[in-house]
Order: sequence, then C-alpha cells, then structure tokens
Amino acid sequence: MSQNIYLDEFTTFKQENAILIQGLPGLGFVGKIAADFLIDHLKTVKLAELYSSYIALPDGDLGVKVELYGTFELPKYEFYAYERENQSLVILTGEIQPVSWGQYAVATKVLDYAVKLGCNTIVALGGHIVHGRRSDIVYAIGGSQQVLEQLRKEKVQLAQAGAVKGAFGVLLGLAQRRNIQCLGLLGSTPGTYPDLGAARNVLRVLADMYQLQIELGEIDRKIENMESRIKRFQEFQIGIPSIERPSAPPVPRGYIS
Repeated sequence: MSQNIYLDEFTTFKQENAILIQGLPGLGFVGKIAADFLIDHLKTVKLAELYSSYIALPDGDLGVKVELYGTFELPKYEFYAYERENQSLVILTGEIQPVSWGQYAVATKVLDYAVKLGCNTIVALGGHIVHGRRSDIVYAIGGSQQVLEQLRKEKVQLAQAGAVKGAFGVLLGLAQRRNIQCLGLLGSTPGTYPDLGAARNVLRVLADMYQLQIELGEIDRKIENMESRIKRFQEFQIGIPSIERPSAPPVPRGYIS
C-alpha cells in the first residue's frame, strides 16, 4: 500500500473478464451521473473505498467534507460490483478528481485493484465539450485497433483529435501501457451542470455494448431523481466554506475535455 493511498476493502470479489467502469466529476458531470445511475439502478454491492492525500478538498487543502446536520467524511473513491454470470462490472465513482500531481499514483492504485478483482477491460465515462446546438453524439476513443474496430460497430463517433484531461485520460493511458483493453465514451455537452441528457446518451451506448439490463424508459425518472445529489456535487466542486479559513478561495481545476 502506498504511504498516502489507502484502500479499505469491505468484501471479497473475483471474477474473470470483469469490466471496470469509471465515472467521475468532469464536464457536465456526465461520467459521474452515468456511474451513479448504474450503481443505483443495478443491484450493486460496495467493494471498497480509496482515500488519499491526492484526493483533496476543492481548494486543494486536506480535510473533511461537512454534510448536513454536522456529519463529515473524507473525500474518497468508491468501488461497487454488479455480478452476473457472463461478465460482471466494477463501477468506480467519487465526488472529486485527484490533484494533477497525484493522478498517476491514484490511477496506478486503481488499476492494481482492478486487476486483482479480475477486470480485463477499462471503460472511462465523461463529457466532450461542444459549442452551438445541442448534440446527442457520443464520442469514443480506444486503446488499440481491436477496440476501435469494435467501437465502429456501435452508435458512436470516433474522436479525431484533441486531448482528454484528468482522471479519464490518465487511467486509460496507464491501462494501455499495461496492455489492458480500454476505451472511453464521452457524451456531447456544452459543459452545463448537470447535463442529464449527455449522461443518458452515454448510458444508452454502454447498455448496448455490454447487454446491460437497463430499462431505458426509467432513465429519465431515475436521473431526474438524482438531480439534487448532483447539485450537491457541483457545490462541492465549486468549493465549500472552510471552517478554519473562511477567506480561502477555491482553486480552479481542469477536468475531462
């Protein structure tokens, strides 16, 4: 275990050919909304929590996030499992991305844990910024020609150029270095918070690709019910008042592009 990355496991899980799906806050909260929907909609079991000095408060300081009625908790990653006979899912989510200089260390720990669980595919979910009229396009990137050939059969548009920042890009880049099958799905979004439509589009593609038993007719209602939670995530990202240092301003941080 790294000196500043701690993984608390709550239950054992091991299945060959599992898929790790990562959805963290970024543009439009697309990945975060999609991951939380999967956790809520599917019968998932919590596997573990990851804590690190690299997963800080929005202003970059270390501490705890104070909830309503005086409760508090450390910022963290959470892992959930959805078990099924042919191919299980491990869903990773969290309320904030690691600081830029800790992205490699945290992603390495995530990949080590994913391999231990039996994951042989990594899927990152996020947003792709678009300008002008709203689009339902889901963009995709793949870590190998084999993955790209598979993506060409799906209802996606392969990204042609640009960069993908933050935990989305670092996780896929390190997975590719390990020769782990990996891909990314990015819903078109103007970057507004939260972009429920873009998350819905990503979920549709994901369900088709991996034959997930998701009732698409329930997606609108389910996601709408999550809106208050996502707004809380947005407030957390912008920055919460510090009890010890009320005047400390939040530091802008870049996410998925």
